[in-house]
This record gives sequence, structure tokens and C-alpha cells, in this order.
Amino acid sequence: MTATLQIPLDIPDIRLLSTRRTERGELLLQVESLKQSTPCRRCGRELTRLHGLDRAIRLRHLPILEQVVIIEIKPKRFQCRDCDGRPTTTQRLDWYQENSPHTKAFDRWLLKMLMGSTVADVSRRCGVGYDAVDGALARGVSTVVDWGHFEHLETLGIDEIALKKGHKDYVAIISCRDEAGQVSVVAVLPDRLKATVVAFLASIPARLKASVKRVCTDMYEGYVNAAREVLPEAEIVIDRFHVAKHYHHGVDQLRKQEQRRLKQDLPDADYEPLKGVMWVYRRHWWDLDQEQCEQLVELFRHAPRLQQAYLLRHQLTLIFEAATTKAQALQWIETWQQEVIDSGLRCFDAFLTTLANWREEISNYFNGRHSSGFVEGLNNKLKVIKRRCYGLLDPVRLFQRIQLDLDGEELFA
Repeated sequence: MTATLQIPLDIPDIRLLSTRRTERGELLLQVESLKQSTPCRRCGRELTRLHGLDRAIRLRHLPILEQVVIIEIKPKRFQCRDCDGRPTTTQRLDWYQENSPHTKAFDRWLLKMLMGSTVADVSRRCGVGYDAVDGALARGVSTVVDWGHFEHLETLGIDEIALKKGHKDYVAIISCRDEAGQVSVVAVLPDRLKATVVAFLASIPARLKASVKRVCTDMYEGYVNAAREVLPEAEIVIDRFHVAKHYHHGVDQLRKQEQRRLKQDLPDADYEPLKGVMWVYRRHWWDLDQEQCEQLVELFRHAPRLQQAYLLRHQLTLIFEAATTKAQALQWIETWQQEVIDSGLRCFDAFLTTLANWREEISNYFNGRHSSGFVEGLNNKLKVIKRRCYGLLDPVRLFQRIQLDLDGEELFA
């Protein structure tokens, strides 16, 4: 005798009529609806007058012991006596979606498989077409944020990533971090124009806009001006790591100039210990080992200006590292600026201009030491998603994949 096993289908409002194998070896389950009514498609009244059955439809369902399962049902049709012409309405059940080739349970299973993977991989592993997986994504994951899931926004982050490397085809990523530190992506905008960002920020419900305390971003005026216009009560915080990038760049340019000079002026034997000093010079002095410190001292012996720039750079970094107030930090920064001017170094000129233009927004960092670190961390994840999928050129589809990868475990728990 063949051993048998009973497995519940977990599909409501149906009765199993028969089971058989198809020509392709699939397990075909023929079922019928137990519901005896449906709303009229015109007037909305509940219809109970049966008017026959519609043509049979077949829906792919969850596999059973690795066997492909197909559910076949003939939807009931009901007639309305109150509407002109007595039209009929075909019954729709909650466990499948109109025009979908799958049950909702199968769609959810495909989306679980898609988390951390690609459409092509899931298509191969699950034995369905590429379009079937893509359709499950389109049906199962929203293309816009559901604001009902949020109680507070607290901190907004605005940044961009390139959809196509080297083509400056940027999309703006809007993310938020709540009081508990939970980070979510709330929008992928098709460009980074101020008008586009303003339109999205204006669409945030009033109760949530009022909960935004700060906006963390870089020094792109489109983002900053959009936030000022729509969220005037929110504090604008320029990310300290973008600030550091600016003053590090000037010092690094000076290092390149000095190294070119030393390579021309010094004998080869004297210049040999200075080769490969770039990474040593870029690092904090407290991260260097004894050998690297000696290499740095040798560099400073031949290029005193590099020593001045190195120390001034670290002095500013230590200001940002200090747990201090905004007022105290501004005093220290002003003292640092004067030391730069007195040193005669020109490598900080561009940064001093930046500092003058963005002083308030840069110093807002010290009000709570907030930064765009959570934004940058998300951007790295988004770039991984983009590369794993061999490029995602549609901002809407990118948003769906982000939601699936970041929140899929919660969505399909």
C-alpha cells in the first residue's frame, strides 16, 4: 500500500472536489467555493441568486513535497435583479488576485525567495517564468511608502546614488531614523532637483512633518533649501564626514605637491623611505605603529609645511570628536581658523570658504552629534542591491526591492 499524508491547504471558503496528475506531472486540485454570495459590480448590493459558473481558472499554489501544485476553480456567477439589464457578477475570493496566475500564498513565497536574491535566480530555482516573479513583486510590494506604519520620523536623511555608474544618473534617497534608531527608506525620487524633493516632503502627512526634528544631508543646496522651505522648524545638519572630506582633500593636495617636489629635489636614496607615505599621512597619528611614525617624521623633516597641515587637520578632527556644546565648538573652530591664517598655508582656503557659507549647519552637529552615518550605511546596502540585480534603472522598482530586502522579514513573518 502507498503511504498517504493529509496536509491542510490553509485556503478559506473552499471545498476540495478531486485531485489528479496533469500530463506534465503537476498535482491538480479541483476546488469549489463555499461562499454563497458576492457584491454586485454595479450597485454593490450582496447578490445571492446563482447564475452558473464561469470558465475554470488555474492558479499556481505552494509546492507540496517539492511537487508543483495547481488549484483549479470555476468561479460562481451571481445575477443582480435590481440593476438595469440584470447584469451578472463573477465571485472573487480573498486567496487569489484577479488576473494573477498565482495564489496569494504562492506570491508571498516567491517574494520570500526574492529577498537577498535576483528575479532571474528565483525564476530558475522555483521553476517559474521571469515575468511571474516580476509580477509577484509588482503585486506584493507597494511602490510608495505607507505612512500609517510611522508614528514619528524624528530624523530625515537625504542623499543620492547613481543608477548608472559614470552617467550621473542620480536618484535621491530619502530615509528616516526614529527615536529607537530604526532606519527606513521612505522614498526613491527620480532625480535630485529641489522641486522634486520639495514635492515629496510636502506630501508627508502633517502629523509626521511636525515630528521631524532634524534633516541630515550633505552641502547640496537643492536638498538644504527644500528642507528649509517645507520643514522650517527642523534643524539642518551638515554631515561631519562630508565636512571632513573637504578639509582632508585640501591637505591631500598639498601632500601631492610636496611629494612631487621632494622626488625632484632629493637623491633617490633619500626619497626611497618616503615612497608609499600616502596612506600613512592620511591616517590619524594615534592609529600608526612605530615604523609608520618614523616614516612620518622623516617626511616632516623634508617638508615642514606638511607637518603644519597634518597637525591642523588633526586639530579640527579632534574638535569634532569632542563631546562639547555648539557654542564651545564654534569658539574652538574660530581659534583654529586663526591658526590656519597665521600658518600661511593655502591648502585650507577652499574649506575656509565652505565653513563661512555653512557655519550654522555644520555646527548644528554639536547639538546632538547627529550625522548622515545611517544614510551612508543605507546607501551601501542600496548599491549592493543594485549591483546584485545587475542594475536597477527604474526608481520605482528600486524602491520595491529596497522595501523587500530591508523589511521583508517583517512583511512576511
